[in-house]
Amino acid sequence: MFSSFQTVERVVYGRGVAAKLGDEVLRLGCRTVAVITDKGLVDAGIHTPLMASLKGAGVEALLYDQAELDPTPASIEKAAAWVRQNKVELLVGLGGGSALDSTKATALLAVHEGPMSRYFGLHKVPSACMPTILIPTTAGTGSEMTSNAVLNDPITDSKQGTVSDYLYAKVVLLDPELTAGLPPFYTAITGLDALVHCIESYVSLHATPFTDALNLQAMRMISDNIRKVYANGGNMEAREQMLYGAAISGMGFSNTQNGIIHALGMSVPSEHHIPHGLMMAVCAPMGMSFNALAAPEKFAVIAEILGSAPAGASVREKAKSAAAGFVSLMDDLGIKQGLSNYGIHREELRGVAELGAAYKRLMDSNPRKGTADVLEKLLEQFY
Repeated sequence: MFSSFQTVERVVYGRGVAAKLGDEVLRLGCRTVAVITDKGLVDAGIHTPLMASLKGAGVEALLYDQAELDPTPASIEKAAAWVRQNKVELLVGLGGGSALDSTKATALLAVHEGPMSRYFGLHKVPSACMPTILIPTTAGTGSEMTSNAVLNDPITDSKQGTVSDYLYAKVVLLDPELTAGLPPFYTAITGLDALVHCIESYVSLHATPFTDALNLQAMRMISDNIRKVYANGGNMEAREQMLYGAAISGMGFSNTQNGIIHALGMSVPSEHHIPHGLMMAVCAPMGMSFNALAAPEKFAVIAEILGSAPAGASVREKAKSAAAGFVSLMDDLGIKQGLSNYGIHREELRGVAELGAAYKRLMDSNPRKGTADVLEKLLEQFY
């Protein structure tokens, strides 16, 4: 029996490090790059220092601002056609998880024949993709550090992931200053998404001593700072800790995959347009309650980190309290519990349960198995 651990090739981090983008592109020997981002970030001028850095380095920089909030195979095929037409050598992804996942998927289709759906699942990409540099503007998805690209699949009306070691970035730039303008609500839901990544990866059947070390560190960094940065978005020390914590969690879960929380959250019909981080937060208490029975020792540790473990309690009592610790955090961040609060209809729960139970990549990682019938009861309980 053996395991492996893999992550991105290079991480450059610190306040203002986005100004080093041009140097990193030259280090990779590229002269024509495209910045993939969304119109909201362009309208806010977030891309401006990056374009200036590229220009200063003598790099030809093109801008593609059509990344979608819920990227689809069609949006990726459109972006890849544009990249090929402009003979781009390297892609720079700028934004939250959707923009970064769009960049990775575009890097795939810029080199490999479509359709995108043929690459859904594990390790179906045959060879190297176009190189990428990824720059997050939220402290949440950890997408900059992962080998995953998640898209909205209109055929199944759910989110589907492509997972391949060929999707890892060549370079990641972590600049906390790029997250400074994130409003409190989005700071909260992206931060909770990062925390869910740590929790699911830590209790995964595929967890290793390497991923445990990363996830424990990331959990502590996020739980210690998320309330601070929610209350005061100008707290740059807390912003920095959140950004690094989210990235470290990405290093962990990219090597284990997530579990039931993501399986259920990503199976909610896409027509509801619920932000990914919000859906993960809402599904977290049910997933944690369900899994605590299967991994009590690890959930006891999670409860201690979240501050919900009763003094002198047994391991199982502590494990049961972990979900309550997450709920307490949601309450402090103004996030409501219950699927019914987000427009999900009771008659939709069976479909969510069936898709979730069939989400093999995620449920194979989960410490406790669940049929569609079992998951439907769980969804009803937390509706």
